[in-house]
Amino acid sequence: MIWNKRGRIIEPETGNPIVGLYCAGWIKRGATGVIGTNKPDALETVECMLEDVEAGRLIEPDAPDPGAAECLVRERQPDYISFEDWKIVDRLEVERGKAVGRPRIKFTSVEEMLEALRREKAAVR
Repeated sequence: MIWNKRGRIIEPETGNPIVGLYCAGWIKRGATGVIGTNKPDALETVECMLEDVEAGRLIEPDAPDPGAAECLVRERQPDYISFEDWKIVDRLEVERGKAVGRPRIKFTSVEEMLEALRREKAAVR
């Protein structure tokens, strides 16, 4: 769990919000609740974000280009899954399930999912 007030991440020593940092879900409140719990929890965080936008409490990124954000994520997490990658994984899981009369068969490990994604991308090239 991350120290926060209504989703605004705070400095534990002072209790003051850290401008531009927010959280929601289990990292906000601990490992409790279900999807239905996450929705109002996320709404509270988004309301705080909108309040901060209105009040001018924003941070300006060094490189505001969306491509720069993806580059940073890929630099820090080389096995990053893009939305396009997720669509391939989704299709593969549905295909696996269809073969045995189920809606889908999910990959049970990150390694298994990444390997299937690599094979699929290699087959397309």
